Amino acid sequence: MALPERELQRTLRDVIIETMHAWSRDVLERPHRGFGGLPTRPFARAARLKGTIDWQVHPFDVRDPLDEDGELMTMIAAFSSDTAYETLFVIHPDRRAMSATALEAFVARLNARLAGLPALADLRVFEAHPESHFSIGGVLPRVSPFPSFQVLSHSLLKRASDSLRGSGYYDRFSPETLRALGLPRE
Repeated sequence: MALPERELQRTLRDVIIETMHAWSRDVLERPHRGFGGLPTRPFARAARLKGTIDWQVHPFDVRDPLDEDGELMTMIAAFSSDTAYETLFVIHPDRRAMSATALEAFVARLNARLAGLPALADLRVFEAHPESHFSIGGVLPRVSPFPSFQVLSHSLLKRASDSLRGSGYYDRFSPETLRALGLPRE
């Protein structure tokens, strides 16, 4: 018996998310000597396997005014109130939609906007881009197949980073990167 045709069709969204899953598996989740023998993103595998990443393919605009009732901010607010997810991963479907520099500026603006909203002030945003130059000890951990950003709770990030103390993970981070992450903490 043949399956209905709609079940056989993979959408562009499916392909993009599968590509991002493969990137996570093959790049972020692999141990790397530059990170003390840990993966570049030590908790990515567990989050992916537990299904606590909300993968969204969304053609966001780096010029978005970030209005509280706008589509993007509404998506972030919905994520923030949904306890099923630890990470919101927003992926732009067009690899050439924006430069890495434009995405970095957008993420800085988005972080500032979230900090000004009490209900969302605990959230932090990080970008990834096919042409990212973000480097930690010569490793480019934010080079991704598509322009994207991830939204996570600062509280969750702090607990995760505290668990990595003494592991060698942060040994090659620059002082500027450590400060941006809120390290060292006393």
